[in-house]
Amino acid sequence: MAEEKKEEMVPVTAEYEVVDQVDDQAIIELMTGQTIQDYVYSFKQGGRTVEGLTLAGINEAANRRGGIQVEEIKYEEQENSWIATAKAVDTITGSSRYGAYEQPKMAGGRQDPFAFTKAVHKAQRNAIKQLIPVPVIREVLNFYLHRKAGSGNSARQQQIPQGGGNIAQAQKAAFAIANNLEEPLGKNGITKADLWTYIKRKYSVESRNDMTEMQWTQLSAELKAAETSPQLLADLCERIKQLTTASQESEVPAPEEPAAQEAAASDEKEGETTQAQDSPF
Repeated sequence: MAEEKKEEMVPVTAEYEVVDQVDDQAIIELMTGQTIQDYVYSFKQGGRTVEGLTLAGINEAANRRGGIQVEEIKYEEQENSWIATAKAVDTITGSSRYGAYEQPKMAGGRQDPFAFTKAVHKAQRNAIKQLIPVPVIREVLNFYLHRKAGSGNSARQQQIPQGGGNIAQAQKAAFAIANNLEEPLGKNGITKADLWTYIKRKYSVESRNDMTEMQWTQLSAELKAAETSPQLLADLCERIKQLTTASQESEVPAPEEPAAQEAAASDEKEGETTQAQDSPF
């Protein structure tokens, strides 16, 4: 098998073999309770550098992107292999993709006790990967490549640059879409404050400066989906309302004396003013 690039035929068999070997090891580590080591792969082939996410890296990217889940898994046992298929769904956009994989029962001339598990995990990997936005894959890839090279701190600095760069662009994109959604959200009883509360809860941040480029990209994708579909807009409003309700229910104040209640009301008012100033929208 080969892929064509700039009129040059470059074999890709080695790439698949490397990915399979790394993912096989990751699955074994997962099943035996070990710490997964490799989130990315990188090697030279045909005069070029081949880089990509391993099974662990794809799962990490899916977790950071959010909204991607596997809804269906099927498998079939053959004489010498296991065949698994998986359906992954993007709950933000409504898109779905199928992935499949056939795993041999033998490995290295002996029976592989993890063959079935490998088939299922790789089928899920192949389905999930199709739903992850390219910017998310690129950011996770770059982050772990830098960390693998022993430059974790510099990777973090690249991920969250101060005063500009990719994160500023991602932030501006989210602002623009949020402004476009202000009226339709308002018609559904959602204010800017409600939206910001939802964002803070979802990403576990207290300020827009705490959000990463990936989180801004993910937010933009979620808001853009709501902008393009009435059903997805309704789904977003429902998520915001559910999270707001859950937040209110989890914050049950203890009984207070009248003087304490007045002080708390004053503090709450000041807090609301601070939040409004801090809101990214």
